[in-house]
Amino acid sequence: MSTLSYQIGFTLGTVTREFLRAVKKSPDSRVKAPLADARPSLPGPCLSAKMVDDMSQIPAIVRAKGVDLYHWYDVNTRVAPQPARKRRRSVKSAEKLVHGQGDSTIIC
Repeated sequence: MSTLSYQIGFTLGTVTREFLRAVKKSPDSRVKAPLADARPSLPGPCLSAKMVDDMSQIPAIVRAKGVDLYHWYDVNTRVAPQPARKRRRSVKSAEKLVHGQGDSTIIC
């Protein structure tokens, strides 16, 4: 297929599409405005306000499984041991090791 035949087909397709769009009559091109008093009907709340307050005060694990939180905390938590800190060498002692125990004499 040559480039010329492709371009001719593409152009004819575009012309046909635009012609059919111009000739086609839409049934009603105006947009209808929604009624001012039309409101969506929403269902009522599933839970009462008292139940919501109770649920926000009591943790879910207590409500669902009846777990005693004090016992659960004692069983499931422990103190993390702190590793002993290693002593760092001071800068002066490190320099002594590098420079030969503090001797400033130069032997040639």
